[in-house]
Amino acid sequence: MEVRIIVETTFENGTTRTHELGGLTRSPREAHSESLGFLLEDTRTMLGELQRAFLLDQIEEISAASRICPDCDRARALHDYRPRVLDTLFGRFRIRVPRIRPCACSATSEAALSRPISPFTQVLPSRATPELCRLQAELGARHSFREAVRIIETFLPCAKQMNTTVRNRLGGIAKDITGSDRSEGTTGNAASSSPLTAFIDGAHIRCRPEYQKRHLDVVVGKIETQDMSRRFGLAPQATASPSKQLRRDLTALGWDGRRPVTVISDGEAALPNLIRGATKGNVRHILDWWHISARVQHVQNAIKGLVKAENFPGTPVIFTKPAETLRWFLWHGKVQAAGTNLQWLMVDCSRLSKEDSAVQDSARRALARCQDLYSYLANNMGSQPY
Repeated sequence: MEVRIIVETTFENGTTRTHELGGLTRSPREAHSESLGFLLEDTRTMLGELQRAFLLDQIEEISAASRICPDCDRARALHDYRPRVLDTLFGRFRIRVPRIRPCACSATSEAALSRPISPFTQVLPSRATPELCRLQAELGARHSFREAVRIIETFLPCAKQMNTTVRNRLGGIAKDITGSDRSEGTTGNAASSSPLTAFIDGAHIRCRPEYQKRHLDVVVGKIETQDMSRRFGLAPQATASPSKQLRRDLTALGWDGRRPVTVISDGEAALPNLIRGATKGNVRHILDWWHISARVQHVQNAIKGLVKAENFPGTPVIFTKPAETLRWFLWHGKVQAAGTNLQWLMVDCSRLSKEDSAVQDSARRALARCQDLYSYLANNMGSQPY
């Protein structure tokens, strides 16, 4: 079978134009699973040709309509044609766009008469469609810049993408969002006296030896008031002054240097210290309950594995009961009772790890989990969420 794809364009004045985009051939004698229907490469080629035909006709119609003066309905003179490059999701195209001389009826000076008008610049000043910019920014926010480039080039007939372009597009959108949030925050929240709460967390990103030269620490978080919130992110190693950046974010939500600030984090000392450096004062630090609960879950899983081990010599309830009550004690602020349970578990696990060789690995694993949670609670005794 042979398939031909033809597109017909009807302009506003009633004239029509036909474009033959190409064709496909499928032989029944050579049929296989890779030749059924439209293939990805076929759709990319056809979409590119369709975009070219549609775009050229659209620019031609826009250029013809822009020559009519909106004030006196007379045709304006053509100044010249300029080559332009237009970047879209479905290809990069080199086009010729006209520049038009302004009409004498709307000109107020000789300088205005001599300045040509470009209708293409008025329609698309960035020379890249907003749809392409949005997709680059969204994929750049969800994936690495190189992975975003690979995804776009795999599924779309666009031109060759650059990871730096994706990075710059994402940075431009983030800058616009930050600027708008800052202007709204300074006007609407300066007089607010509600406390500020900062949720902050960090991650360590290892470098890729083939093209990166150093590891990177990233800090992200959110600042909340009673009726507003603001998200932020920064890399302390790559930022000239993390304190100044955080201070700007706090000020945008109405922080005046005297309002109380509460920091909720996972217990890493460097995270609340960033807020302390920004406020140049004391802040209240509270442990994030999710991180406490995750460590408790690790202890419970290790204890369950221990009591189910083959030839377990102890009494299961002696181990499972203290582990099961840890979360309840911590949630209700009974940190000392939780610490006592952990000490009992550590003593019993230590005994098993030395005396019974059949359960040594499970006992040592449970002992390590209990010691980790006990040290975590002891180091953050003044930051318990109660």
